[in-house]
Order: sequence, then C-alpha cells, then structure tokens
Amino acid sequence: MERSGEIMRAELVDPLTEAVPPAWDRFVAEQRLPVLWGSGPLTAAAWSAQSTPVLAVVSDGDTVVALLHGRFHGPRDFRRFVRPGEIPPLGVFECRLAPASLAGHRFAAGLDQAGRRAAVGAFERAVRARYRALGFCYRHVETADLPAMTGRTRRVVRVSPDSLLATEWSTVDEYVRSLSGKWRSQLRKIHSGLATRVRRAITDTVPIADAARLVNQVRSRHQRPGLVLPPISEQYLTHLNADPHTRFATYSDAAGLLALSTLHDDGTGLMMSYWGNRDRTEGGLANLYFDHYVDVVAHTIDLGRATLRPGKGMTRIKERFGARLVPNHLVVGR
Repeated sequence: MERSGEIMRAELVDPLTEAVPPAWDRFVAEQRLPVLWGSGPLTAAAWSAQSTPVLAVVSDGDTVVALLHGRFHGPRDFRRFVRPGEIPPLGVFECRLAPASLAGHRFAAGLDQAGRRAAVGAFERAVRARYRALGFCYRHVETADLPAMTGRTRRVVRVSPDSLLATEWSTVDEYVRSLSGKWRSQLRKIHSGLATRVRRAITDTVPIADAARLVNQVRSRHQRPGLVLPPISEQYLTHLNADPHTRFATYSDAAGLLALSTLHDDGTGLMMSYWGNRDRTEGGLANLYFDHYVDVVAHTIDLGRATLRPGKGMTRIKERFGARLVPNHLVVGR
C-alpha cells in the first residue's frame, strides 16, 4: 500500500453526541469487515456502554488506513450506562470492539508494519489531545499486529487464544470422518437424539425479541462474579438481522426459537460471534451448542469459504472440531 508521506491523523468521534463520518462505513465496506464494525450497530451498542465510547478513523493523506474502537475508562459507577458526552477527568483507553469482545483495531489490507505503527501513533496522539489518558490497553492482539502497539513502556501478556478452522474438505461427511472416532460417535449420538425434536436451519433473519433474550440469557449465565455486563439490545441485533452478509444457524421447536448462532461472511471465510439458547427451565435442550458446529462447518464448505473462525473460549472443544489455536495478547502501558 502506497504511503502519502504525510503525518497520519486520527479523527475521534463519540457516537452518542457526534455523527460518525461516512469514511468509517466506506472503509468497513471496502475491507469487507463484518457488520459488527458498522457504525449502526456500534452506535446502538454505545447507548448501553458503561464508559465513554470512541470511534477513531485514521487517515494517511486522503486515504483511510485504519479504524479503532474502544472506550475511555475512568473512575465511575459501572452499574449504570454512561451519559452522552460524559468524559472522566482521567482514565485508560481500552481498545476493544464492544460488545462483541473482538480486537478493536483494523488496518487496511496491505498496510505495512511501519504504516500500522504510524496509524496507532496517530490514534494515541489524538486520544491524548482529547482525554487525560494515563495509558492504553489493547485487547485480542494477534502476533502479527504486536509491533504496532508495543514499546518500551508497554507490557505484553499472553491471553486466551482465538481459534481458526481451515476447511480442507469437499463435503461435510469428509469433515466428520476427519474427527476422532470417539468425538465423531458422540456427535452422531447427539445429532440423532435431536433429529425428531428440533428444526434446524441456516436463515437470513431471526425473530429479534427472541434472539436478544436468548443471547442475553447466555451472557448472564456465564457472567463472572462481580462483573456487570450490559445487555445486547434489540436495536443492535436488528442491524445484524438486516446485514446481507450475516446469517444465523438456528434451532426451533413448536414454541419458537430454541437457539441461534450468528455467522458473518467476508467473502473468504466465516466468523461466528453470538450464541444464544433457551434456558432448560423454559424447555431448552442439552448439546445444541456442540451439534450446531457441524451445521456451521457444512455451511462454510457449501459456500466454498476457506476458513471458519469459531471465536474465543472453550478452546479444547473447538480443537476437537479441528480448529487450531491462534495466539492472542493483551498490550498495556503508557
């Protein structure tokens, strides 16, 4: 990617009080980023934020070279939402794509390491000019991006890895045969046990109210003690529902939606984000989470996509499905 030779600049936006520049969504479309990066869902999520939300567009001359998203955390009550325009007197900037909990930085394809470092530098200068930032925290950083964020005053911590499955099979039957015999037997038993009890499908849309309720049930079920997590709003999921590159792996019964998983297609691979399923007290069924991976892999193969990113967490289970682990890091410091 050709550099302009100018000093890069970053434009910071608080989506609760300022209009997101059109350059944001143009970059999202050009780079084929998932809808989770769209200004619509991020603005919807910002209304449920517990800290000051910030979107940053970094430009080299007239060309956008990076987007960064995160929140400026300062001393406050995390049991309530942030007020529009509220700025803590001092704090730390956390770079993370909330609420999906993904890396909060994306560079233009072809931008070299020097360009990535310059983009991060421009972003940090803009943050320091607008906020009293005591430091920065970059989450979910893969090894290739570490040089852009590290430095003499930064600490790098290895954290829970991401996962990636390369779809090297022509049919789902080939894929299933590639799994270990014991795991293959367990999956077949689960699948046959569900066959007459559920309807499974890959759909373009889901009922929003039901989807929001099921996703939030899972989030609250796995919430760590002492951590207050805001809900995923129906407005946020409405943006995902309207996106032509997002589909849903679903399970339904006579009472309606049982479970769903969101799948985002960038043209070369699929990425999974949210999972929701009905609670057992409301007629939910066991093992849907494990069963749905085979349907998702089948969909990935049918589309001819090269990879599937199942996301973080439950890494041992994802390794059983054939995924390899991708190292992730936390970079923190001044």
